[in-house]
Amino acid sequence: MKRQYGITVFLIVTAILFSTFALACGEQKAAQPQQTGPVVIKVGLPTALSGPAAPWGQAGIDYYNAWIDLFNKEGFKIGDKTYNFQLITVDDESTPEGGAAAAKQLIYSDGCKALAGHWTWNYPTVSAVSNAAKVLLFTRTGNEAVPGGVYDPKTQPYTVFANPSHQQYLSDCLALVKAYPNYKRIGILDSNLGKGIGWDYIDQSLDAAGIRYHHEWFPPATVDFTPYITKYAEAGCDIIYSGGDITSPMLVAKQRMEMGYKDWHVGHAGPFVDPAIYLAVCGYEAAQGFLGQYWCNWEFKDTKVNPKYITMCQEVEKMVNDKRGGKSYVYTGWIGWLPSHLLIYSQAMEKAGTVDDPDAIMKAIRGGTFDSTTGKWTMSGAKTYGSPVVFGCPGCICQIQGEKEVYLSESAMAPIP
Repeated sequence: MKRQYGITVFLIVTAILFSTFALACGEQKAAQPQQTGPVVIKVGLPTALSGPAAPWGQAGIDYYNAWIDLFNKEGFKIGDKTYNFQLITVDDESTPEGGAAAAKQLIYSDGCKALAGHWTWNYPTVSAVSNAAKVLLFTRTGNEAVPGGVYDPKTQPYTVFANPSHQQYLSDCLALVKAYPNYKRIGILDSNLGKGIGWDYIDQSLDAAGIRYHHEWFPPATVDFTPYITKYAEAGCDIIYSGGDITSPMLVAKQRMEMGYKDWHVGHAGPFVDPAIYLAVCGYEAAQGFLGQYWCNWEFKDTKVNPKYITMCQEVEKMVNDKRGGKSYVYTGWIGWLPSHLLIYSQAMEKAGTVDDPDAIMKAIRGGTFDSTTGKWTMSGAKTYGSPVVFGCPGCICQIQGEKEVYLSESAMAPIP
């Protein structure tokens, strides 16, 4: 009887202990916070916020942040989780040292999973940091991305050439020829700092396309371009198209007008920062017809863009322009850079089914097709760059008319082999 009583007591005590433990676990589980919002992915933007290249770097920041705010309203999903982007911007000073420092801060201090929107001339040092950390770098091509350059797809497997600059310059030239079919010769203008094997490949492409051209190189900090203007005139040029900075072609436009070459067309690869700057530097008359790359995707003629992204970009333009006093289409270059890079990145993560595996994400990018703010493109380039990680973008040209930039011509970029 005593033994039976002992067993009964043991069972009752055990039941109470198990009930107490289960209740405690339930309370502990209930106390744990549940995910109520999107998971945030940090993306770093190393860009020029100081120095000579700062106007381009500073011009896009408000637009980038506004676009990400719109994108995050929907975000993107993997499984049952929704993800948003957070942009962190650091000054890379457009120098090798600045690029390395910015990349290290963004990756190791700020915890960024990718670097996007990169366009400045410090790819080697930024790439060295990002590839070592297995962080994807969305950037542009340059002298580094040609045979003999520093890019090696085997040692730099996390690089995505989202804006192939060389091919885009060729597309720009084709657009110029389309706009001015009776042109005599295109004068290519660049600082001798940009001189390198990359231009040799551009020359080969221009030759293959049957485009007539003539090169002139100038030392950095040149302000008197009259000797070069004379050389362009002697070579029979009537279009001067710079592949470098903003200032030099503006000075050429001003000085060529003073020398009597009023019918020449002058411009630069890269978008306008603000037409008002060109009017101020060149003078109103000399700035008329000034050429630049154009990214207003709602005005593309030869490149089809998803209406959803067109609407987003127009809304961003309105938001930022209202913030800046209602000026219309002050800067559109932002459209072809960070937003398209983030769309590649987010769609690749969706295809890969992960946000944490850079190898799986890169596998999804290589050879994949992506819908972006500048059209739907397939990542080609295995023959040209050794790895099919090259995005596309249209060669679209605009010109200054009055105080605004307006569409001039376009040449859709051919697939990169």
